[in-house]
Amino acid sequence: MTTHVYPVVVERAEDGGIGMYFPDFPGTAIIPKDLADGIWRAKEMLAFRLLELEEKSEAFPAPSAPGDIEVEDDTDRIIFIDVFLPPYRDASANKSVTKNCSIPKWMREAGDSAGLNYSLLLQNAIKEALGLQEQR
Repeated sequence: MTTHVYPVVVERAEDGGIGMYFPDFPGTAIIPKDLADGIWRAKEMLAFRLLELEEKSEAFPAPSAPGDIEVEDDTDRIIFIDVFLPPYRDASANKSVTKNCSIPKWMREAGDSAGLNYSLLLQNAIKEALGLQEQR
């Protein structure tokens, strides 16, 4: 399954702002500037949490039924956030990571003088060594 839908509790704060959390993912509190910002941030958080579980080969929790969610106040509301994971998987797979490598000092100095992009050179050399044409 590539699309996942989970409930989010939206709470009204005393100062007029809102707070949001996923009951199925403990520790997922969001304090957005408004509901639109909260929905965007909730989608990002949901995608991140699902990919994190996926990477650990852990099962996704079953989404809670609205009737099973206990809200603290009568003004709290439950909304649903959906996330389509493939674009988030692609972004995660193509995220840059740091990998240290060592080269002789004279080579670094010559490369710096020539304005070389070491990261790009290393990526191209690794692609060539692996026989990869373009990014996966």
